Amino acid sequence: MNGLQVSAVSPRRGRLLRMTLGGLLGWALILIAITDAWAVQASPVSLSFSAVQGGPNPASQVVTISKSTSRQVGWKAVDDAAWLSAAPSSGSLTSSAQVVVAVNVSGLAAGTYSGSMKVTLSKGGSLSIPVTLTVASATSTKSTTTVTTATLSWAPNTDSDLAGYKVYMGTTSGLYGTPVDVGNVTTYTAGNLTAGTTYYFSVTAYDQSRNESLHSGEVSKSIY
Repeated sequence: MNGLQVSAVSPRRGRLLRMTLGGLLGWALILIAITDAWAVQASPVSLSFSAVQGGPNPASQVVTISKSTSRQVGWKAVDDAAWLSAAPSSGSLTSSAQVVVAVNVSGLAAGTYSGSMKVTLSKGGSLSIPVTLTVASATSTKSTTTVTTATLSWAPNTDSDLAGYKVYMGTTSGLYGTPVDVGNVTTYTAGNLTAGTTYYFSVTAYDQSRNESLHSGEVSKSIY
């Protein structure tokens, strides 16, 4: 008579099978945790600044840090040079966050300086972003270099869920290009502006849900 046949499994073998499955599951969870912790990326992967000795600081730059998973983790940014700073220096990361990197050339001699900003996740992942600062001699650039920057500052927003600000810039009043997310700071320096051009600026605030406010009043600056 045809029928299903069931082979008996000894109690000892059953225990080994359960132990093996448990071990495989444990390793799988460890691998998932490691993948989640180390999947952190930065864009751009390096930064370069240039300035003139005794002149204004170059425009700050924005680094976007991201990871492939949606698990929320804490992060912090630490720089290794006195002339280098990052804001904010810590926060929480679900998919991406932005860090504004700035340099201060006050008191620096002409030359090339190297530093880095290290971003570390609370779960163990980290990356290092190289930063290069080139300071040109004031005497060698005086006749050929025109400083073309505009520094903005604004009163802080007092909303309890404030997350940061966006700076809009254009060469026609009321018409702006893609905004720069400067984070939760109240000053920003726009660089590489063209001489003989008038630039128009406006600022908005956004909350932790990424809801954006109306534009601030417009200000302008002519570059000569």
